Amino acid sequence: MMSIVRWNRQDLVIRQYVGADDKKLGEKLGYDVEMSLDSYTYVQYVNYYNGEEVESEVTKPYSFRFFIPLIASLLPFDSFTSLNIVCLSTEILGLLFLMKVLALIGFKPRTIFITSFLYSFSFPVFYYGVVGLLDAPAIFLIILGVYLTIRKQLILLLLTMIIATMVNEKVVLVLPFYFFFNIKEIGFKKSFMNSVIIFVAFVAVSLIVRANTINADSSFMWTVSTSSLIDNLTRIRTYISLALTGGIPLLILVLTYRRIDFKQSHVFGFVMGTIFVGLMIVYSLTAAYTDGRFAWYLYPFILPLCAYGIERK
Repeated sequence: MMSIVRWNRQDLVIRQYVGADDKKLGEKLGYDVEMSLDSYTYVQYVNYYNGEEVESEVTKPYSFRFFIPLIASLLPFDSFTSLNIVCLSTEILGLLFLMKVLALIGFKPRTIFITSFLYSFSFPVFYYGVVGLLDAPAIFLIILGVYLTIRKQLILLLLTMIIATMVNEKVVLVLPFYFFFNIKEIGFKKSFMNSVIIFVAFVAVSLIVRANTINADSSFMWTVSTSSLIDNLTRIRTYISLALTGGIPLLILVLTYRRIDFKQSHVFGFVMGTIFVGLMIVYSLTAAYTDGRFAWYLYPFILPLCAYGIERK
């Protein structure tokens, strides 16, 4: 329900409030909607797999994330719709596995429902979910990685991380959770060794992907720059989008953190996952265009922590 409002950037009812004046990228693809460079490139990637001559339009780092556009190209719809159907599907899967994570921890059905509601009726699901971006699949894979970690399914986790290299490199955020969760579960040495194995596999497959996707011979690097930092810090949208995305879950966590037992393995993992996402956001301020999408990656880690405040209310 939340995602459908912005389906294919049609922005039902709210279009006059969230639309932009520049619609050139959307119109270039045949859509009467404003489209970001990210969305435009991913739709062109789907077009590429559908046989169109758009290779020059698919540049790094978008070209690394080929798996979702490839799946979307198999659907019998236009490229934008197909891409967003896949994203909507991963949003639903993310919700289902979040419920499984909460159940594994042992929360009551009421708590699981309220926490899942926070995920479903959140700003990022509403604003970023089905507008041609690939964050929803990445969020799902992180939640799945958390689930497999708690279930101690190392082989399935390794396979998930290998698939993640073809979806979005940010899924590597599962690794801090895995390492710190398992320090208490299987010991520092074994946790460290398993984490190294997962990381090496992730990097190795990433290098293979990056060497064999479209425009692999072109150059690209996320570089830290003062200009990016100044641009992000002086743009009001940076603060508004990050605040809206953090929203109620972050507020609940701040108000109820004293109810959390930080000695538990999974809590330690969630806290460290949250910290690493925070570090990613800080890095993005210096090297990328920062908005609420970066804060969305907090959800797999802070929602289970919010559940403690909800459970003991």
